Amino acid sequence: MSGWLAKLSGAGMLLLLVVSICLGGYSSLLSHRLELARKLMDEQEKALAQQSGLIATMQEQDARNRMLVAEQQKKNQQLRQQGETYQRKLRDALKSDKCGNSPMPAAVIDLLQQNAGASTKANHPVAP
Repeated sequence: MSGWLAKLSGAGMLLLLVVSICLGGYSSLLSHRLELARKLMDEQEKALAQQSGLIATMQEQDARNRMLVAEQQKKNQQLRQQGETYQRKLRDALKSDKCGNSPMPAAVIDLLQQNAGASTKANHPVAP
């Protein structure tokens, strides 16, 4: 019986040795995976910080663009109001004028349009 116990004890020790080797290998594998996960987390944190910076920059640019658009709309509205005021004053001034209310001869209109087209081309060349 003691021989049998010795064999059982030896087999148990061998089993414990194999289990501890397996656990050591598994522990090493988990340590390696943990290290890779930490590296990946560091890279993702860097990418997140970079993206946060880009988002902040884009928000600043968006705010600046909105301000510029609002200013441009205000200027356009002012120009429209000035044009309407000018047209109203012109209509009021020409209301009682016989010459101002008569149609312009077609030849005069053609000459004015040609001159306007020539001055537009000279002052503002069109890009191809």
